[in-house]
Amino acid sequence: MEKNTLIYFTPVVIFTLLLKYINITKGKPNYLYIVGLIAIIISDILTFKDFDKLFSWITILTSIYLICSSLILKQYLNKSKLENILFLSVLIGLLLASYIIYSVLDLLIKHLSDTNLVYTIMITFILITYVISCAIIYINDYYDNATLILTSGIFCMFHIALTPINEFIYFTQTFTVLITITHVISIYLCMKFIAETEIIKKENLKKKYF
Repeated sequence: MEKNTLIYFTPVVIFTLLLKYINITKGKPNYLYIVGLIAIIISDILTFKDFDKLFSWITILTSIYLICSSLILKQYLNKSKLENILFLSVLIGLLLASYIIYSVLDLLIKHLSDTNLVYTIMITFILITYVISCAIIYINDYYDNATLILTSGIFCMFHIALTPINEFIYFTQTFTVLITITHVISIYLCMKFIAETEIIKKENLKKKYF
């Protein structure tokens, strides 16, 4: 797909997901998530229009989506003992994710202005918060479909980390399509989790860790 095709395709697909979300929630959606989806639709349009010149607006709008999603996911975070999070595999995963993000930033520093670098660092911290929220929900294992939100977080990290590399350092049309696909899947899985997963109340919470 060419960029002039993706500029219409991606927003339409995400807008369709927005309508699907409203339909699944039977007219009682979380309006915070709707704000986030609208922000990411605008961000996608700007991305395919001129990523370089509109970089600051793209990062701000994408950050709004991540913040809205993180605030919603906060409701699914239940307090558990610290050892639940300190599994060796989890620590290795966090170290790996941190290394990937550091490597991406190291590559981009030479290609970003000081202003854009500030926006990049901002969205990096917001992205880390979102991914950690997804990981904790999965680790706590209170929800049957927690795999959905973890996969969403991983795909979201892939999309946000590799898009600037594709735009600033090494552009390929195939890579653009792959990034777009992971982007849409990430939003779909997050939407599906939020729309279909009922929040477990503390009094009904069955603790699996002691």
